[in-house]
Amino acid sequence: MSASHLLILTCCLVLAQNVRGQTQINCQRPPQLVDPSLCCRDGGRDQITEQCAQKIVGSAANGPPSIETATCLAECILTTSNYITEPQKINATNIRNNLSAKFSDKEYVEAMSMAFTKCEPQAQQRLAVIQQQQRQQPKCSPFSAILLGCTYMEYFKNCPANRWTQSTECALAKTFVTQCGLGA
Repeated sequence: MSASHLLILTCCLVLAQNVRGQTQINCQRPPQLVDPSLCCRDGGRDQITEQCAQKIVGSAANGPPSIETATCLAECILTTSNYITEPQKINATNIRNNLSAKFSDKEYVEAMSMAFTKCEPQAQQRLAVIQQQQRQQPKCSPFSAILLGCTYMEYFKNCPANRWTQSTECALAKTFVTQCGLGA
């Protein structure tokens, strides 16, 4: 599994136990772990993600990244992509232009752009709470990781039909994420 998929899995936290056959979702008992990118195809890894993964994680990545590593990886990806041009503030124009240049799928570009925009205020609020509780300054700001985690969760919840995989596991994961209020 790639570093970006590990980051997405770490940030999204869609994990744990099998609840197949249940008609009602129990938010205390998440469904079986499913890789979100297998249910809702994203844009995949690009050169910036590869460069940041190499720089932050290196070639000796064993297991999921630590919180600090995931935070620094997210910050590297978003700042290098110019998605964040001011501290704790996205540049929606750069995001839309960058995604439009990379992808001809307008539905994907729209879903991702809207997810970033929707998640920005929540990421700012969550960061403010974290900063009040922290005694020392972390190596990398958690804002980027919070924003990316929320963005991919929001994208998963609003996955364009042409990128969605129809399966029981994916439908259950989407229902859980939507009903249990994960993400934005």
